[in-house]
Amino acid sequence: MSVDSSWLGQIEREWAQLRQCDPSLDVERFFRHVVSANKVGFLSLESIAAIANGLLTSPVPGAPYLGRRLLERVGPDRHPSLRVALALSLVTETGGPADYEGGHVILGDVLKDDTASDPLRGMAAAALADSARLGRGMDPDLEMAKDMYATALELGHRSAAYNLGLYWEGHWDRSAPGDVVPNRAKATQAYKRGGPNAKCAARLGALRAR
Repeated sequence: MSVDSSWLGQIEREWAQLRQCDPSLDVERFFRHVVSANKVGFLSLESIAAIANGLLTSPVPGAPYLGRRLLERVGPDRHPSLRVALALSLVTETGGPADYEGGHVILGDVLKDDTASDPLRGMAAAALADSARLGRGMDPDLEMAKDMYATALELGHRSAAYNLGLYWEGHWDRSAPGDVVPNRAKATQAYKRGGPNAKCAARLGALRAR
């Protein structure tokens, strides 16, 4: 297949099918098209990262496995967005076996990478916070989880406001040393920073109704 407008149209149609969870999508063919497009520089690395994430989170049979393969074929070290996608795959055991230690190392490196965009660094911080809160591949660390959610929020990852708000409401069941929970004022402040996030808005409504 030549690199022309018809190829672009084919990949765009297949990408739309993936996002719509269309069962008629030949996901392996789509994977081959994306790999070929990458070889000739037809797709940006950001676009490939988005496609990989789409595959990893898709319910289409075989898609998550191909999402992990796509990251491995392209080479995650080529762009921070690819590194974050691979790290999330590793810590959530999506598309292949888990590698918590490797995933956490990548997330930590991206968080410290000044060349990575704030949204990517925020996503990395939120993923580290999830692991610390859940004890995912590490001992639970509520202080780290709270701090990482706050960092993610500072970097513009607004969905982190929900988990941070739940902490200050006392829904984590435990608290970090020195903190007194529940703390309605801090919970409200966190949820407000979530902006249009629907979950944060719902919690704000619940707090006001009390």
